[in-house]
Amino acid sequence: MILVLRNLQRAVPLRRARLRKKVQTVTATHGLCHLLGFTHSTEAEWQKRYQKEKQVLEELSRHTGTRFLPLNRGLF
Repeated sequence: MILVLRNLQRAVPLRRARLRKKVQTVTATHGLCHLLGFTHSTEAEWQKRYQKEKQVLEELSRHTGTRFLPLNRGLF
């Protein structure tokens, strides 16, 4: 997957490399949950997928020292 980030505003400086890495990690984890059979077609499925994604990212955060958060409802 290729992720292209463009900062079209000038008010807030962004470090694109750092942001790209985090987004690629959160998106990959979300995709992994789908491969494991987790979906988000209903509220109950969304809750189960969200909890699994959160669990995976918390473990990854613990090992890397970086705080990762699962994709929220507005991003799918």
